[in-house]
Amino acid sequence: MSLYVVKFGGSSVGNIARIKLAASIVAKLVESDDRKVVVVTSAMHGVTNYLIDLVRSVYDSTNHREYDAIISSGEQVAAGLISAELCATGYPAMSLNGWQIPIYAAGNHSNASITGINISKIMNAIKNGIIPVITGFQGLSENCDMMTLGRGGSDATACSIAYAIGADECLIYTDVNGVYTADPRIVLNAKRLDEISYDEMLELSYCGAKVLQSRSVLIAMRCNVRIRVLSSFTDTGGTVVTDKKTMISIPNERHVSGIAHNLNLARGIISGISEDCIITLLEKIGQVDLLTISDDVISFLFQKSQLNEIKNILKDSKKYEIINDIGLVTVVGGGFKTDQSILLSVIGIINNMQLSVKQISVTENTISVIISMHHVENLVNKLHTKFF
Repeated sequence: MSLYVVKFGGSSVGNIARIKLAASIVAKLVESDDRKVVVVTSAMHGVTNYLIDLVRSVYDSTNHREYDAIISSGEQVAAGLISAELCATGYPAMSLNGWQIPIYAAGNHSNASITGINISKIMNAIKNGIIPVITGFQGLSENCDMMTLGRGGSDATACSIAYAIGADECLIYTDVNGVYTADPRIVLNAKRLDEISYDEMLELSYCGAKVLQSRSVLIAMRCNVRIRVLSSFTDTGGTVVTDKKTMISIPNERHVSGIAHNLNLARGIISGISEDCIITLLEKIGQVDLLTISDDVISFLFQKSQLNEIKNILKDSKKYEIINDIGLVTVVGGGFKTDQSILLSVIGIINNMQLSVKQISVTENTISVIISMHHVENLVNKLHTKFF
């Protein structure tokens, strides 16, 4: 017997037709080679954003407990629909909320981390021939409050469950048939990767690639969970994410594995900030690798969705500026500090395009550039043409 965790993203369960398609994928897996399947689902496409808008129409979302209680409800609908469709087509299934398992979480509301999973209910369902259909994105605090795991958190749910139950593989179904060298929606000749290492996938996810949540990749890497990214809409392709170093033939050789971009960031520039304020910011900022401190000035990136929260933290600062019209473009690979030829190529392209660079950051595995958001798509295409 082989054991699989199958996760469906919002686009894969976006309407009833796609719910039926997702259920048929599960059914096909169950019928193949005596496979046992555990399903994890996101909310239907657009539902979480709708719920967020509802919350903001009532209050400013500073009541984090109720915010999480509301926006986590979309996954329950999707899980119930998938389970109902499976039952209707002859495959016994049971929807389970995160609190029913339970999946424990800790940290901040809206960005909590999974701390433990009681697998007995999942394993009992499998033993009795029932397909568990589990809500992603949800966790239960020590006070029995609902906590959510950040956008894309259903990926973290799937990888954590896969590790907890000893699954052979975690299949992530989305609207693209694998991981690409760049976003195929803006780079028409982007290349699909058959395999990619955890390290490379983590960098791509962290820097804006939307295929997998970065935290889920970190869980998979630490727990050695084999991930396969697949499309719900085609039977071809797919990318395996493992610990195998697929993009390098010689250790530490310079290489480029992909180009990531992110248009959902804003930049904060602060002067005259207290140590307590810095600590609070560090708890909120996602892109800490692009935080710079020079004399009395701090520059950092944060998610645009955090704008009101960041402004509230900074309200007592002597001076601060928020810049919304930016984009982050990142070249991901390796050996960038030991051999700077990749960096020189990036700078050459930027100069030829006569772009105004707000900030550039170089690590061994990434070269990140902050520019005006209006030039991001063009720069990504230029970089992709150069390196691929």
